[in-house]
Amino acid sequence: MLTPRRSLRATVRTGLAVLGAAAVIGSAALPADAASASTWIAYAGTSVNNARVPASTVALTVRSPQPFDAVTFLVDGKVVSGAGTATAGADGDWTATADANLSGYSGRISVTAKLTRGRTSSSVAKTVRVVDPGTTLGSGTTGTSLRPTRAARTQHTDGRPNAFTTGLRGGADPARVLVGDQVITTPGTVLDGVTVKGCLVVKASGVTVRNSKVVCRAKGRQLAVAVGEGVTGFVVEDTEIDATGTDVGVGWGNYTLRRVNLHGSADGARWGTNVTIEDSWIHDMSREDGLHSDAVQTTSARDVVIRHNTLDPSSNGDPLNSAVMIGTETGQRSLKNVLIERNFLGGGSYTVNVRGDANISGLVVRDNTFDDNSRYGAVIVPNGKDITLTGNKLGWTGKEVGVDRW
Repeated sequence: MLTPRRSLRATVRTGLAVLGAAAVIGSAALPADAASASTWIAYAGTSVNNARVPASTVALTVRSPQPFDAVTFLVDGKVVSGAGTATAGADGDWTATADANLSGYSGRISVTAKLTRGRTSSSVAKTVRVVDPGTTLGSGTTGTSLRPTRAARTQHTDGRPNAFTTGLRGGADPARVLVGDQVITTPGTVLDGVTVKGCLVVKASGVTVRNSKVVCRAKGRQLAVAVGEGVTGFVVEDTEIDATGTDVGVGWGNYTLRRVNLHGSADGARWGTNVTIEDSWIHDMSREDGLHSDAVQTTSARDVVIRHNTLDPSSNGDPLNSAVMIGTETGQRSLKNVLIERNFLGGGSYTVNVRGDANISGLVVRDNTFDDNSRYGAVIVPNGKDITLTGNKLGWTGKEVGVDRW
């Protein structure tokens, strides 16, 4: 669990502030306050400073306390709309709407509204975040109906781990059922083809769980699958973990997840030392009191590989906190030798969020594909840290993702 950071909201609000006001375009100008911060530009009834605007033709509305005749919208000096005619409202404000074509744009751009009245004109610029028109906030699938019909197998053809490549792959729950929490104390134990109706506690090394389903719906429980202190070589593969209501799906160190379908907990996988998570789908986290929900999170780590997974905490229209949350506030209070590569990442306030106070020695985030369905942006990292960011792109445009910095 992370302490809320007020500075994050302050940083974001500052980054989305008005970029310019009262820039004179014609030979004469409207009164200064006609192009001041009191002039409002909205998309779908919300200020564009707080809106995610799809990369398509969208209706943008300007409202001003000063009279004007028409509005046109520009991006980088290029006109992207026709003229919208202004009308006076009963409240005394003047409004105009025009269809702006934002196709082909992505990320944060400056949209300028040019207000004209007779032979005079003035402008207001706002920062707008343009996103993939095919994505929405919280695009995950909630609940345990995670096995689409055979007709849906044509979906998700971009190679991302999903319901047909992780967990039980569309098969029925295993008929062999173990009821109640399972505490494993025998080294080398293998659970193959079982349904565990309870939580799992691993207190022996060399344990393997495969082709199985763990249903640990224990609200308030810290871990659905707990790896004990000193345990090594724990492997979970081709298994579904329904951790609905728990704080954390799997934790803490010395484990491997392969082709695992994990969902429902506040945090998906917490990782410390000697952890590998690959080809897995961690999604649809829950919002629990006092917790920031992340697909994967660390508060101290060493020798970790997070490779080729689909990680998106979003659920029910809520993007939650992060797909990847990194800090060093517990344990050895450091992060060393961590590789995050070739994942499909989405959701979160920031999809990848590295705390500004993290003590980092060797973090590599490379060749990941981002969905543009976060609140604020793809990546936020601190300056002056040993962090390598390379080859990360937006999936729908192929463009390099933007990086914000503390």
